[in-house]
Amino acid sequence: MPSLVPSPSAVRGLSIRAFSTTAAARPPPRADSPHRHSSTSSLLSINNPTSSSRSSAPSRQSAHRPSEAASDLMTRYKKVGQTSLRNKQTQLDMMRNQKNSNDYLKQMPRRWDAGDVYSPHDMSPVEMQKWRKRSPRGGDVVDALGIRPLDMYKNFSLIQEFTSTSGQITHSSGTSLRPVNQRKIAKMIRRVQGMGLYPTIHAHPEMVRDNFFPERR
Repeated sequence: MPSLVPSPSAVRGLSIRAFSTTAAARPPPRADSPHRHSSTSSLLSINNPTSSSRSSAPSRQSAHRPSEAASDLMTRYKKVGQTSLRNKQTQLDMMRNQKNSNDYLKQMPRRWDAGDVYSPHDMSPVEMQKWRKRSPRGGDVVDALGIRPLDMYKNFSLIQEFTSTSGQITHSSGTSLRPVNQRKIAKMIRRVQGMGLYPTIHAHPEMVRDNFFPERR
């Protein structure tokens, strides 16, 4: 089939057509649609370390932040617990030291004042024993208290003051009592010993109980 040759009029129309000098109108801008991840792109990006690191970085940060908060909270609680435990231990040590100091002060018969001069020998048991001796009374205790000695036979503390550690009656030179009161005290002691209420060869058990059972004070 022979080819069609354009007519001369058609060729003339193409050559005569005038070209416009105005710029062509631009098409309206299109909003960039968000990149949609397809299954194919996800499978292709498995071996890509850059893409995998970018995608896993936010997830790691989001997973690491709660763990840091929990660890900080636990550390804070541990510090608070250690501080409170240290304060309690300090208070217990202070109370224990104060109790020991008071116990030693009770055992020390000699009282020291500020400014007293002493030597190490003064702290020896021999010197301390000298201060344990009873000082002689300057007056009659029975007359001062107005008591009747014969009615005091159940008062073991009073009997101990007028007897020795072996149960013997103290002499009037040590009791500083008038002769009549000394005889009443001696009569009361002999009566209570005869009744078996007070031992004759040692101190009463109620008086020495604290020496054997100090925890019952």
